Amino acid sequence: MVQLNRKSLLAICLATMLAAGQAAADDMMTTYMLAVEQDTVYQAAVNTYEADKSTLGIARAALLPFLGANAGTTKRDQKVTSPDNIPGFDGEADFNVDDWAVNFNQPLFDVPAWQGYQQAKYNVERAGFDFRTAQQDLIYRVALVYGQALVAMENLRVSDAEKEALAEQLELDQERLNVGLGTVTNLYATESRYQLANTNVIESDFALRDAMQALKELTGQLPGELKQIADDKPPLDPPEPDSVDFWVEKALQNNLGLQSARSQVEVADREISRIKGQHWPTLDVVASHSNVDSDGSLTGSGRLTEGTDVGLRLDIPLIQGWGVVAGTDEARSRYQVSLQNQEGVRRNVDRTARSSYEAVKSGISRLVALRAAVKAGESTVEAKREGFKAGVNTNVEVLDAVRDLYGSERDYISAKYQFILSNLELKRVSGQLEVADLERVNGWLEQ
Repeated sequence: MVQLNRKSLLAICLATMLAAGQAAADDMMTTYMLAVEQDTVYQAAVNTYEADKSTLGIARAALLPFLGANAGTTKRDQKVTSPDNIPGFDGEADFNVDDWAVNFNQPLFDVPAWQGYQQAKYNVERAGFDFRTAQQDLIYRVALVYGQALVAMENLRVSDAEKEALAEQLELDQERLNVGLGTVTNLYATESRYQLANTNVIESDFALRDAMQALKELTGQLPGELKQIADDKPPLDPPEPDSVDFWVEKALQNNLGLQSARSQVEVADREISRIKGQHWPTLDVVASHSNVDSDGSLTGSGRLTEGTDVGLRLDIPLIQGWGVVAGTDEARSRYQVSLQNQEGVRRNVDRTARSSYEAVKSGISRLVALRAAVKAGESTVEAKREGFKAGVNTNVEVLDAVRDLYGSERDYISAKYQFILSNLELKRVSGQLEVADLERVNGWLEQ
C-alpha cells in the first residue's frame, strides 16, 4: 500500500532522474513514483484526507474545558449635580478603573457535542478508507495508462509489419502481372489492402501519441522509451485460491469503497442522534475569578474588588420552534439514503468481484488460444505465400491469411494486457491491491 512517508524516497528518485537529464519514466515503478508526486487526482485526495482528519479535533474541542481571560482599563468621569438622597452633596471626579477576569467552563452533559464527536470519528474513518481507495486507484491507473501505451506501441509495430507484408505481396502481384501470370484484379485487391494497412499505421501512430499524452497527464512529463512486457509474460496463473466464493467474500469484507459506505451509514446515524440531542439540557461547570481596581471615586477614595465564583450551569431548551423535529426528519431521510448507497455499493462489489475472477479465468484460456492462433497464422501466411508463388494458392488466400495473422496478433496484445488488468482489478475490488503488485508486473518488463 502506498504510504505518505514514501515521499522522501520518491523525491530522491526524481531528483536522481532529473540530474541525469532523463525526461520521464521508462518503467511502471518510475511512472508510479512520478504519479505520486504529480497526479492531480491523487494529490487532491491527499489534501482532502488531511482536511477530513482535522474535523476530529474540531469536534473534540466542544467536549474539552474552556479557559479564557479578559482585561481592560477605563478612564471614568463622574459628576453629580442633583443628589436625591444626600442633600447638599454634589461634585465631580476623574479616576481610572482597571479590571481583569479569568473564566473557566467544562461541559459535563452535552448530547449534541458528544454525538458530534462520535460522528467525527466515523467521518475520519470514512476519510481513511477513501484515501486508501485513492492509493489503490493510483496503482491501478498507472498500470492501466502504461499498459494502454504499450498496447499502442505493439499495435503500431503490428500495423507496420502488416503493411510490410502487404507491400511484399503487392510486389509479387506486380511481378506476376508483368509476366502475364497475374491479373489487374489481384493487383487492385492487394493495393486496397495495402492502403488500408497504411491507414492502420497512421491511426496506430495517433493512438500511441495520445497514450503518451495520457502518461504525461498522469506524471506531468512526457515519457521516454517505454519497456515492453517480455514475450513469456505474464505467467498464466489462476487466482489463488481458485474459488470465486472466496474472492467474493473477501471483497465484501475488505473492499475499501464498501467500508467507506458503512462508515458513512454510521455518520448519518450519529447525525440523527446529534440533532435529537438538542432536546436535552446541557450541564456545565463554570468558574471565574475577577479583579476590579478603581483608583478613585466621587467621594475621593479608591476601591479594590476581587471575587471568585464556582458553580453549575443548567440550560434547558423549552420551545425550539419545531426546528429540531424538522432537522431530525431530514437526518433520518439522509440515513436511509446512506443505507441505499451502501446496498448499491455492496451489489456492485459482488458483481465486480465475480466478473474480475471470471475475467482472469477466461483470460488464461483466451491467451493460450491466441498464442496458438498467432503461431498458426505465421505458418499459414508463409505456406500460402509459397503456394501463391507456385500457383497453388490464390491472391485472396494470401491476403486473408495476412489479415487473420495480424488480427490475431492485435487480439493477443489486447488480451495480454487485459489479463494483467483483470488480476489487478481482482486485487483492488477485494481491498488487497498494493504497490508490491505493481512491482510484480514491473518485473515482467524487458530488462
